[in-house]
Parts: sequence; C-alpha cells; structure tokens
Amino acid sequence: MLVKYRGGALRVRDLIRWLSALDPSLAQALPQATDEQITQFLKAITQRDLLIREADSAKIGLTPEDWQQVRTQYDSAITLLSSILSITPTALHDSAGGATSEARVKFAMTRVDDYMDRVLQGRVRFFPVPPFLGETLRDRARWNVDEAGVRRALERAQEIRLAADSTRGAAPGQGGSPRMMPAPGPAPIDTAHRRSSR
Repeated sequence: MLVKYRGGALRVRDLIRWLSALDPSLAQALPQATDEQITQFLKAITQRDLLIREADSAKIGLTPEDWQQVRTQYDSAITLLSSILSITPTALHDSAGGATSEARVKFAMTRVDDYMDRVLQGRVRFFPVPPFLGETLRDRARWNVDEAGVRRALERAQEIRLAADSTRGAAPGQGGSPRMMPAPGPAPIDTAHRRSSR
C-alpha cells in the first residue's frame, strides 16, 4: 500500500487509475520529483479518492451538464486521434472498399503502423489514446499481444537507431539522431490478462 488511513488505504492499483485520469504531464514529471513532492502528491490523490467515496456513499452523481462536458472532451479526443491516424468512417469505407471487416481492420492496421513509424523517426509527436477509452476497449473488445508484431517493432526501432547513429556527426539541420520523447499516459498494462485468440 502507498498511503494508509483510518478505514482504508491507497494502493498501487488506485494510483494507476488516478494517473489515467490526470494530466499525462503529471505522470511524466513523477520520476524527477523529490520525495517530498511525491508525498504531497500521494496525499492529494488520497484526499480526492476519499471525497469520491463519500460522494458515492451520499449518492451524489454528475449532473447532465457534467456528462455533456465529458462527452464533448472525449468526442474531441477521438476526432483528433482519428485525424492523426487518418482513420475515419469515410476512409475505412472508401479505401477498404467498404468490404469485409477483415479488410477494414487490415487498412486500419496499416495506418497505425505508418503512424508509429513516423513517431519513432521523430517526425510526429505521439498522441496517446485517452486512458479511459483504452481501458474500456481492453475490457470490452477482443485483443491479444502479437509477438510477431512486438519483434517487428523492435527490429524497426533498431533500424532507426542504426540510421541515426550513422548520421550522428552530421551538421545541424542535416540529419542526426531523431529526438525521442517519453510517451505520455499511464504505465504499460499487464498483458497477462484478457488475452484472446483471433
């Protein structure tokens, strides 16, 4: 447990859920935080957790206006994510021929692969899937860890690293190592659960 209080405790699983809900920059800043800053952060999270539990006990929920704001924020995030990946209903219908679901999945996978290549090359900034959307998809959709895909990603990263090393001595503006930025968002998920075969 991280924080113990009368009648309960804040555990690692609770912290992970909070990190998913908070600004990703906070999670990125934690590794550089001092012990005192981390202590204050955990206290603040614990206080928020207790307030939510009290609100639940008192049957206090979100107002329709609150829900509308949540929907608006997520609609905006999904629209931006679709734009970045160039995966829209129209693109899926036109480029995949509007055919089988397998053809649409293959088309979407190609777009995601292309995007991740550009991220690794430092050509575009990584944009994370909204954390609670990711959590919902993992809970409700079929998914698995593709070992071949993991190996392919590792090989691709090594290729990019070798290319960067070969141009390390280039003049500014004429090559050089791509700038890698830490990916925002929560820690990697435990892939030992919810696997499903295709």
